[in-house]
Amino acid sequence: MLVEGELTRRPARDPTVAATRIEESELGRPGASAAEVLSHVPGLQVNETGAASDLATASVRGASSAQTPVYLAGIRLNDDVTGTADLSLVPLWMLSGAEVYRGNAPADADRLGIGGAIFFEPRLPKKTRVGAGLGAGSFGERSAWLGGEVAHGNDGALVALRTAAANNDYPYRDDAGTSAPSDDRTRDRPNADFTSRDAWAIGRSTFGRARLTTVFNAFEREQGVTGLAAVPALSARAESKRELAGAALRFPCSAGSSCEVALTSQALRGSTRLTDPKQELGLLTTRLDSRGSRFGQGARLMLRGDAVSASFAVNAEYERLALDGGSALRATRSTTSARANLQAELTPDTEISALALVSCDQTTGPQQASGCASLSPEGRIGQLQRVGRLELRSNLGSYARVPTLGELYGVSPLVRGSSALQRERGVTFDLGARLPVSLGRVQAYAEVFGFARRVSDLIAYRRTSIGAIAPYNVGEARVVGVELEAGAEWRHHFRSNLALTWLDPRDTTQPRGLTNDLVPFQARFQGSLFVEAFAEWTGSGVSRAGLDGRLSERASRLADPAGLIVLPASTQLDLGGSLRFGDGCLALRAAVDDLLDARHFDVIAYPLPGRSVHATLDAWFGRARRDAATISRLFERP
Repeated sequence: MLVEGELTRRPARDPTVAATRIEESELGRPGASAAEVLSHVPGLQVNETGAASDLATASVRGASSAQTPVYLAGIRLNDDVTGTADLSLVPLWMLSGAEVYRGNAPADADRLGIGGAIFFEPRLPKKTRVGAGLGAGSFGERSAWLGGEVAHGNDGALVALRTAAANNDYPYRDDAGTSAPSDDRTRDRPNADFTSRDAWAIGRSTFGRARLTTVFNAFEREQGVTGLAAVPALSARAESKRELAGAALRFPCSAGSSCEVALTSQALRGSTRLTDPKQELGLLTTRLDSRGSRFGQGARLMLRGDAVSASFAVNAEYERLALDGGSALRATRSTTSARANLQAELTPDTEISALALVSCDQTTGPQQASGCASLSPEGRIGQLQRVGRLELRSNLGSYARVPTLGELYGVSPLVRGSSALQRERGVTFDLGARLPVSLGRVQAYAEVFGFARRVSDLIAYRRTSIGAIAPYNVGEARVVGVELEAGAEWRHHFRSNLALTWLDPRDTTQPRGLTNDLVPFQARFQGSLFVEAFAEWTGSGVSRAGLDGRLSERASRLADPAGLIVLPASTQLDLGGSLRFGDGCLALRAAVDDLLDARHFDVIAYPLPGRSVHATLDAWFGRARRDAATISRLFERP
């Protein structure tokens, strides 16, 4: 049976919002990290503080990383303990895809800020089988995983374990902190190694008309902390641990009813321990411990009709942060929120969505007032209009956000806090068009979005004099930009994708004491072009073979409000190849990243790895599941 369809990278959580879907094949690319994969999405930028094992964050359309919630298996990683989501802690090996919502978040998200939302979806148990995989690469990279899954009817379970390590002793150019080339020399990056372990356990059970989903993920990593490029740290080490668990129960209000209830419970606990016995990082202490935890309960009532659907939800969360080093800090936050969502199909060519939320954030900590920090309502209204094959989308929203605990008190030695931060408020608008095209065996699409927003007391980051970054309030800010995404696929032979972003983030505070008005750490242009040529066969040993390439470009960025520190532009060319055997039970993939060995730097101006080679071999053995419908989304947040 041959099924024809239009090529699309659009998720379906909200039809009116600008969105992009990342497929499993991109997440499974050898050597890929969550930061590297997300950097190719239009409108999204990542900021790194070192190699793939170091802190990396994502921001959408000029927003800060704390304004962009990141969900793993439906559980928000950047809770109010850490503020940001560390992408280096997202394990890609057991994920089936990711959805990126740019500028506005769908109703599934519990944060409605201007930074959209990112959803990482775990792999679902669809067969009864066991699997294993090996990986190797440049700079001492090696990994291995082992897993098994069982599926019967609508029930299933999956358990998987993985270990990974790398020396990360990549060469870089050391300029000794001077502009004179006479003292430059090439050296290997010291004390950048890491070892990590993580585990997944996923289950889904049906009890009559009720459906229970559970998910558990544990991750830990031990690594060196390299310090400054000119004066590297040789003995500083860090340990990171995180456990997350969630359970979701869904059941209809009554038999045959279009009403459904969802109840969720989730917990997240994370810790980081930094030891610096020789005080090579410039800290005032030889040890710094950070511990945080978050617990949440939610309930959602969903009403579905032929043309109109609505949902009403309440959530309660409690979070704690503890920092121990030169001094001790204890802070807590409780958040209670209620939201309502409405989606309606006014005509076959017109759809609208409306979302409203009100929340109360109470923080207990140094220099914080008691009571709700903000009761300002937030909301968004969007519209989808079809004109033939052309789709027009628009959204208008208003939001208010209080600083997270991480922004108030710091996340790590490189990301400091500021307890004097004020809450930010803003309005945002976007307008876009999407056109799918079908030319025989070739499917293509093009999408363009323009967006604008104004923000008061925007929370942004800047470099400090001690080689770290810290948040501050930008009095008034204005961000405008344009995103272009296009793709084409010739079935069984070729596919390509183009993503371009032009951004203009300005500090419009008056009066200004600085000539520069660009907001730091935002590139004004970013582009990515991906092409793959492949062949697919049936009834033969090799079922698929492909060769691919990606060219990426990122403009220079400022690292301070005065515009004195400039992070240079970067261009990168990556190549890859893959072989799949049988029905996909055996897959061999290889990649060469940064083929031209260009020089790249992170937000602290640390050197990043250049040319590197990666390879993976994965195998699954088992039988296909019979007479069972495909399990839908694993964990749906109310």
